[in-house]
Amino acid sequence: MSNRCATLLTASALALTGGAGLAQPAPAQPAAPSTVAPVTVEGVAPPKVVEQRSYRFVEKNEARGNPELEQIVRWRDPICVKVSGLIDRQNEAIEARIADVAKAVNLHVRKPDCHANIEIVFTDQPQAVMDTVWKRREYVLGYYHRHDGVRLKRVTRPIQAWHITATLGERGGPDGAEIIDDPDNHPPDGCGISHNFTACLQGVFKNVFVVVDNRFLGDNSLGLVTDYLTMVALAAPNSLDGCNELPSVVDLFAKAGCPGRDAPDGLTPADASYLTALYSADPEQKAWVERGDIAGRMAKILIKAKAVAK
Repeated sequence: MSNRCATLLTASALALTGGAGLAQPAPAQPAAPSTVAPVTVEGVAPPKVVEQRSYRFVEKNEARGNPELEQIVRWRDPICVKVSGLIDRQNEAIEARIADVAKAVNLHVRKPDCHANIEIVFTDQPQAVMDTVWKRREYVLGYYHRHDGVRLKRVTRPIQAWHITATLGERGGPDGAEIIDDPDNHPPDGCGISHNFTACLQGVFKNVFVVVDNRFLGDNSLGLVTDYLTMVALAAPNSLDGCNELPSVVDLFAKAGCPGRDAPDGLTPADASYLTALYSADPEQKAWVERGDIAGRMAKILIKAKAVAK
């Protein structure tokens, strides 16, 4: 990566100053390594426009856990990434890339011999994998009503993820434990009288299980796919269809492409600033407050970098 094209993953968690980029995974085939896209553009959008686009980006990508609590979910536990299905050096390169981005947004990363809470499987038979998971580890499907398991295990995307989320009660109080989000579990109380009052509560990820269908990866480099997996693992975008308001690696598998926009070649400034903002914002607010906080932080990073075109 050039000095001019900063990685967005340093000082302000995802900083905009020069320096070496994050370690890139070894490609499965000869290809340019995946990088964070350049942050300097011609014809910079005015701040108000950047703020509006950032807000819509957050709306599309925010992850939700317990639907009764209206909170945006993120990692709180140290993460442990395990990748399988490729040759060892490729598995390890993907694990290292996701860990590097996690560290850049101040997440803790466990030692290599840890118990995985981000599991990524590359396979030519994704449905067979999920059929087995459903039989042996049904809980991996996440927050669902028991009769929905058959539906939820169905693989419908080239890269698909299932998330287990939990709600963390007021720290230090009687409800300070995490309770897995499930219709059979009553969530912990917040600071108010109502059980649905979310102050002092946090929505957190407990496990992410991702299946990658090798047959649909096409000509995409492993570096590019890894950056897509990074967003899936750390942010769990709630919609992977259509195009984002700002260029994103999440647009990689948009069915009709994104007209007027180059295809993503890795994490973009919008992705980097979103991850920074997500992991620096107050996690105990209701979603509508938190959304504005995250969008505001994201916009400030992008405005400073002059990274959004008109």
